[in-house]
Amino acid sequence: MESIIELFSKVSDVIWSAIIASCITIFGVYLTNKYHERRQTTLLAHEKQKYQSEQKFTLKKEVFLDVARSFANVLEIIPNLMNLEFTQKDIEMKMADHGGIVAKSCLVAKESSVAAILSYSTETTEVFIKLMKEREVVLGHQKTIEIYQSTINSAENEKDRIISRIKELNHQSHNNQSTLDNLNKKYDKQESIVEDNTKNLEKQESTFGSSYLLFIKECIDDYGKLLLLLPPMAIALRGELGNNQDSKVFIEALNNNVQRMKVVLDSLFESDKT
Repeated sequence: MESIIELFSKVSDVIWSAIIASCITIFGVYLTNKYHERRQTTLLAHEKQKYQSEQKFTLKKEVFLDVARSFANVLEIIPNLMNLEFTQKDIEMKMADHGGIVAKSCLVAKESSVAAILSYSTETTEVFIKLMKEREVVLGHQKTIEIYQSTINSAENEKDRIISRIKELNHQSHNNQSTLDNLNKKYDKQESIVEDNTKNLEKQESTFGSSYLLFIKECIDDYGKLLLLLPPMAIALRGELGNNQDSKVFIEALNNNVQRMKVVLDSLFESDKT
């Protein structure tokens, strides 16, 4: 022990200063490395959280943009319903995956947004069920008109055939009166068919015109109604995407456009009446 103490006592102050300085330097390097290690760990954790947040926002953005697009497609169906050539297949194409898109949004949206989306979805469903029922009635009238017209056309063709046959017999100086009488009876029968179906056709066309005009007005009114009910869901989707600006301007613009649309369409109905 004494020898060790003696050995340390022989070490000069300069050497001791160098040893202490080296130890301080090594300790400083150690502290610096620990600081950088902690800083790097914190930075990596921050970058990981930032990446996860960006990925989550990208997913939400894709989902909610799909929701907006899908509802736009669904709303677009209503004006198309007024075109009676617009088929069930066309409707199904417009509504493709709509239910799945709405369901997907419920998995990532806030509860308040889910409530707004489902509420608007219910409104559109109720409107579509009502309009599709009314459209079936209009299509039924249209089909009846087609049947009457087809019957008239067939009878007119048969009348033409009978006349041709009578002319042919007269040209041949055919004197069999019973044959001519029989052809005349058939002609009278077809003429009666034409007259009866023409009367029915005129009545059916009047019924069709009234029901079709009423259906068009229903489509316009319901389209405007759904547009006016749109803001709560639109505001919820804007909020989900980080757009928390005052939506008053958006709501006022939408309401003004709907009112302008109704004024124009109402004027068209008034001109039709006159």
